[in-house]
Amino acid sequence: MNVWGSFYSLSSLAYMAILIWMLIDCVQREQDRGIWIWVMLLLHPLGLIAYFFARYLPRRDMRWLHRWLARFRTRELRQLEIASQQIGNAYHWIQLGEKQRELHKYSDAVNSFREALSREADNLQAKWGLAISLEKTGQPEEALDQVEAILQTQPDYKFGDVSLARGRLLMELDQWQEAESHLRSHVDRWRQPEGLYRYAVCLHHDHQDQEAREQIQSLLMDIEASPTSIARQQRGWKRKAQHLRRQLSG
Repeated sequence: MNVWGSFYSLSSLAYMAILIWMLIDCVQREQDRGIWIWVMLLLHPLGLIAYFFARYLPRRDMRWLHRWLARFRTRELRQLEIASQQIGNAYHWIQLGEKQRELHKYSDAVNSFREALSREADNLQAKWGLAISLEKTGQPEEALDQVEAILQTQPDYKFGDVSLARGRLLMELDQWQEAESHLRSHVDRWRQPEGLYRYAVCLHHDHQDQEAREQIQSLLMDIEASPTSIARQQRGWKRKAQHLRRQLSG
C-alpha cells in the first residue's frame, strides 16, 4: 500500500509540474490563452493532453528527433547500398548519397555522389549533393566549383539554396567582396533569413554598419511576421541576428 501511495504521490507531483509548465507556455504564447487555461484547469487530464498535442508540440522544432530516429534505419541504407552495387546507375547512387547525407555520413556521401557523376556528369542533383557533402567535410573550394557549375546551368536551382550556398562558401574562403556582391543580388530575389544574416555580416566586415543594421532589422521583422511554424524553424537565425544587432549597437 505504501508503494502505491508513493507512486500516486510522485505521479501527482509530475502531473502538477507538467500542468504548470503548460499553463506558463499558454500564457506566454497563446492568443486564446483564456480558453485553453480553463480547458486545462477544468478538464483533468484530457485538457492538458489536448493542449500538449494540439498547441505545444506543433510549435516545437522536432527535426532533431527525426534525425536521431533516422540513425536506426540501417536496413534501408543497406538496401540502397546493394541496389547501387548491383544496378549501378546514377539514380541509385544519388539515392544512396541522399540517405548517407541524411544520416550525416558525409564522407560516404561524397563517394556516392562522385559515382553518380561518373555515370551522368551533368546531373544537377548529384552535383548539389556532392557540393553539400564536400562543404560538410571541410572542402569548400571543390564545393564552390560544384555550386558554380550548377548556377551556370540553372541559376534558380533549389529555389535559391544553391545561390545561398555560393555566398556562404565565398565567406568561408574569405572572399568577402565577392560574397557581399553575390549576397546583395541574392537577397533581392530570395529573402531567406540566412541570406539576410550573411549579407549583414559581409556589410559589417566592410564597415558598413548602418546598412548591416538595416538588414538585421529587416530579417527580424520578416521572422516575426511569418507563421509560427516558419518562425520556429528560423529561431537559430533569429538568435544570431539579435547577437549581431547587439554587436553593431555596441
